[in-house]
Amino acid sequence: MADLDDGLKAMDDAAPGYSKAKAYSDGPVEEVFTSRRVRRLLRDQGVEFETLHGDVVIDAVADKLTIEAITSDTDERTQMIADVDEANNMALVRPAVMRRALQLGDSYLMAWPRLDDNGDVVEGKVQVSVHDPKTMRVVYDEDGEERFAIQRWQVKTPLGAKRTRVDLIYADRIEHLISRGARASKAGDFQPYETDGVPAEEDNPYGELPVFHFHGTGLPGEYGTPEHKCFYGTQNKLLKLEIGDMAGVDFNTLPQRLGLREAGKVGPSPVDDLDEDEFLASPDGQRTRSTTGDRKSKLSSEPGSFWDLEGYRDVKQLDPGSPAVFLDRREAYLREGALVSKTPLHLFDRTGQIPSGESLKTANEPLDNKSSRRKTAFDPTWRGFYRFVLKLLGQDDAPVTLAWAPIESTDETTKLAQAKQKQELGVPVDQALTEVGYKAEDVARWFEDGDGGLPQRVELLAVLGQAMASMATAVSSGVMDQAAVNQMVTKVMGDLVEDGRDGSA
Repeated sequence: MADLDDGLKAMDDAAPGYSKAKAYSDGPVEEVFTSRRVRRLLRDQGVEFETLHGDVVIDAVADKLTIEAITSDTDERTQMIADVDEANNMALVRPAVMRRALQLGDSYLMAWPRLDDNGDVVEGKVQVSVHDPKTMRVVYDEDGEERFAIQRWQVKTPLGAKRTRVDLIYADRIEHLISRGARASKAGDFQPYETDGVPAEEDNPYGELPVFHFHGTGLPGEYGTPEHKCFYGTQNKLLKLEIGDMAGVDFNTLPQRLGLREAGKVGPSPVDDLDEDEFLASPDGQRTRSTTGDRKSKLSSEPGSFWDLEGYRDVKQLDPGSPAVFLDRREAYLREGALVSKTPLHLFDRTGQIPSGESLKTANEPLDNKSSRRKTAFDPTWRGFYRFVLKLLGQDDAPVTLAWAPIESTDETTKLAQAKQKQELGVPVDQALTEVGYKAEDVARWFEDGDGGLPQRVELLAVLGQAMASMATAVSSGVMDQAAVNQMVTKVMGDLVEDGRDGSA
C-alpha cells in the first residue's frame, strides 16, 4: 500500500503550512519577540493584541474573481449545468472554493452522482462536495500527472472510539479504508472498510479523477501558495507595534513615578512612601497597609489630597513613548506589505483619500495583473469540473465556456467613454458594451427593447453618401465606370441591410 503511505505523508507534511496560512488570515497568530523575558511576561499576563491584514490581501483578489455565466454548446446542456448549480448552491460554492485556494494555497472540489437513502444513483442528479486541503489532497507523479487523490477524516465507532477513515480515489476505482485503532499514521494501521452495501473497492466507471484541484499557479503537478504568504513578515512587525503601543496605553493610564532624595538624607519608611490609591494592591490582592496592619500610607491619590514628601528634593514621572513612534512605523510597514503583496494601499486604509479615474487604474494595475493570472489558473479547472458534471449526466466530451466578470476596476464614466471610443473605431455596439464590462444578457435585453446598432448604421450610411458623391465625380471625369459603381453600391447596401436584420451592424 505504497500509495497510502505516500498520501498520508504528503498530507502530514503540508498540514503545518495550511495551519499557518489560516492563522495569518483568521488568527490567532503567535506574537514574535526578540526578548525572551518580554515574551514570558506578556504570555503570563495573557496579553494578546491582533489586527490581522491577511484577509485584505486575500479578498482583494477574491473579489475580482466572479464567474457570471457557464454555458455549453446546446441549450439543453446549458440548462443541465444550471440545474446542477441550483441544486448545489454553486453561486456560493464557486467563490468560496476560489477564496479558500487563495487563503490556503489549495482547495478541492468533488463531483459524484447523487445517491438516495438506499445507495442507488438518482437519475439526472449530481452531488458536489467542497474539501479542505487538510482533509483531501491530489498526489502527482514526477511528470505532473494525477496519480490519485486521498481523503482523510475522523469517525467514531458505536462505542465512541475514535477511528480514521481514508478513501483512495483513482480514475478507475475508489478504495475505502479505516484504521484498526487510534493510530493512523502508516498504511499498516489501516484495513479495508465496507459498509451499507458499498464494497471496500468501488468501481469508478467514468475513467477520470472526480476530484478537482484549485490552486494559484494552475500548472500541472504543482501546489499553490497562500496569497498572503508574502505578508507574513509585515504582519509580525505590525503585531509587535500594536503590542508596544498598547503597553504604552497602560503606562499612560497608570504612569510610573519616582522621587529623588537629597544625598545622605534619610526619608520616611518604605510603607509611608507607597501611593495608596484604588489601583495599588499587595501580591495577595489586598490593599497595602503599614507594617502594623492598621495604618494606610499617608500618600493618597484622592482629589484634594496633600502629599508630605519628607526627605525628597524632587519628584518625576516616567512617560511612555509617543504614539507617533508606533503609528509612523505602522504606515511604513503597511506600505512595505502593500508593495510585496501587490495590494493597493487604499485597501488597507479606506479612511484616507481613495484614488479615482486614471489614478485608480494605475494604483490597481499590479493587483489587476495578479488577479488576471489567478483567473487564468482557475479557468481550465472550472471548465474541467463542469465537463465532468456533464459526463455524469451522460453528456460526454461536451464543451464548456465560462464568462468572467471584468478584472479591471473602472467607474461608469470611464466605461461609457471606452465604449464610445470602440464604437467610433467600428466595433459593434453590443460587443463594445460587453467588452467594457456590461453583462451579455443585459446588453441583449437592451437591444431587444431599443434600436440596437442604429447609430452605427446611420453613421455608415452617411459615410456611404460621401463616398457616392466622390464616385459620381469620378464617373463624370471618366475615371470610373458607372456600371462598376452601381455594382459596388448594390453590394454595400445589401451587406448593410443584412447586417441590420441580424443586429450585427
